[in-house]
Amino acid sequence: MEWSCRGKDICFYHQGKQLLTLIGKEKCKDELRKIGIGIYEWRRICVPTSQMEMEIHTAFIPDFYMIPGINYNGNGFGTFCEYTDDRYHGFPWKYGWHRASVPAMTQSQGRIAGLSVSTTLLGQPNDHSCMSMYKDGDYMVQKIIWPETEEPRQLHLYRFGTPFYTQMDKKACFVSYLVIETEAIPKMGYKKALEFAFLKEDSKRITSYSPKQIEKLGITFAKNLYTEEADGFCGFNIGLYYENGAWRKRSANKYEIGWCGQNALLANALLREAVCNPTDIEAKEIGFSVLDSWIRYAYLPIGVIHSYYDPGQIRYLEACNMGTAGIAYFEAYDLAKELGIKKESYKKTAYDICTFAIKHQKKNGAFAKCWKEDGSVAIEEGTVGAFLAMPLIEAYKRSRDASYLAAAVHALEHYYAELEEEGFTTAGALDIFSIDKESSIPLFKCAIMLYEVTREEKWLLRAENAAWYLSTWQYTCTEKFNQDTTLGQTGYDSYGGTLVSTVHEGMDSFALSYIPELYKLSKYTGKSIWTKRANAIWINGCQHLSDGTLVINGKERPAGSQDESYELSRQSVWGSCSEWLVAWPGAFRLDALAKCRNKIEEIGYD
Repeated sequence: MEWSCRGKDICFYHQGKQLLTLIGKEKCKDELRKIGIGIYEWRRICVPTSQMEMEIHTAFIPDFYMIPGINYNGNGFGTFCEYTDDRYHGFPWKYGWHRASVPAMTQSQGRIAGLSVSTTLLGQPNDHSCMSMYKDGDYMVQKIIWPETEEPRQLHLYRFGTPFYTQMDKKACFVSYLVIETEAIPKMGYKKALEFAFLKEDSKRITSYSPKQIEKLGITFAKNLYTEEADGFCGFNIGLYYENGAWRKRSANKYEIGWCGQNALLANALLREAVCNPTDIEAKEIGFSVLDSWIRYAYLPIGVIHSYYDPGQIRYLEACNMGTAGIAYFEAYDLAKELGIKKESYKKTAYDICTFAIKHQKKNGAFAKCWKEDGSVAIEEGTVGAFLAMPLIEAYKRSRDASYLAAAVHALEHYYAELEEEGFTTAGALDIFSIDKESSIPLFKCAIMLYEVTREEKWLLRAENAAWYLSTWQYTCTEKFNQDTTLGQTGYDSYGGTLVSTVHEGMDSFALSYIPELYKLSKYTGKSIWTKRANAIWINGCQHLSDGTLVINGKERPAGSQDESYELSRQSVWGSCSEWLVAWPGAFRLDALAKCRNKIEEIGYD
């Protein structure tokens, strides 16, 4: 890679081919410093000013562009309000730096004379900036702009609001970073930039609790959520909300077998607690009561377990819930055996989910997102259907029936082709139909599972590609919040958390669910970046975890409880927390501790 000045601009070349141009500015001095292969620090020295733009123009027609966590090639999948295309009524979008998982990052790629070129411009955290990216004829414009601005409209949850403007003090030096790849994987030319940004902010972070304490808090909260209904059904309530001066269990939409409610995973955690601590009779009784109740009360006439238990409500049967339930019931069968109890009904429940999946698999290999209770399709589209491949792979491992493996591979070939062709995955956040993070989780998990079953390198490669896509949603910096905000007062650290979707840009810790697979990917590839990312997820996901004395916004929180999400942008109330103490974070932490406790214990705690 080389560069040369052309007037006030700087042009980059590779093997004599121009790749991009850094657009100069009058009365400004631009300095470039190479800090890695294809990675440059771009420093602009100027007369002190409170307004600046640092801008690059690509030398190619882009075939893919991305702002991580915000805009994937123009978005447009789904039905909710989001940033679409590169402009709004002809005016280029400007996004606050903190909306992206990497500060002020824009990335575009295309081909130049046989080269697959990716150019990424990224900024610094808490730098009062914003970013913009738009097509202009046969090239892409990528900018970092000061001061922070969001226009021509500002995205709020499910709606657009008026533009947002700020002011800043004058300064004489502006800094951004440039990352260039000349052999980029199509629609994934962001890998080098993501790794650079993540490691640049990497530092020693620890949790406030030991793994043993976190485990105890998780079990305590699960027991707190446990509920026995008048009709005999037993389950874990989906979460707690604050009303009339107290935290209360939700009174509607109360029970879910996977996703937010995670009834099956929590039941297994209690059975595992009983295995490790035989004196905890309560844990054993609750675990079996919940798993048995779902089979007794929530089995549908079509021969498969429901995703929900809400008498009187018509609810969909969902691929996400069924896939996680299938894996959980296979595991529950094993845990019951360890406790000296034979539960053939658990194994049958898991195999029934696999039978349903094969029966409803489409010719192209895909599954629907969800079905009605009679088995007819309710919503067709969505990568989220890949969750059903998980129990299929597990069924093959246990039975060696090749039909299960064939169905899983058929599905995953379809979904991986979709990721490679589109550059994103869809419809995993069940309440928001859009491009998102959660829908790629089964692609990652399944690829790891298939690699372990077949040892075929293509599955390891696909696992890593899925992990990189997931990494576009992982926050790479610590955002500073004012002391008049909740997150400023609690010292919340955004580094390592994950954004939800292009519609809901809040941060959550749902990535806790794939920590075990990240550790495995690190082992199989020999790359420490995946261990570092897993560690960051764990540390981030243990924040706001109450020991029973934690007070936030004047409310003391029950032991083991935690917020579902946090607001890093002005999509809602900046620097706020959800105050929705949902079941799934504790379930995922307990599952991760069961599968990779040794790795988690290496992280450290205070």
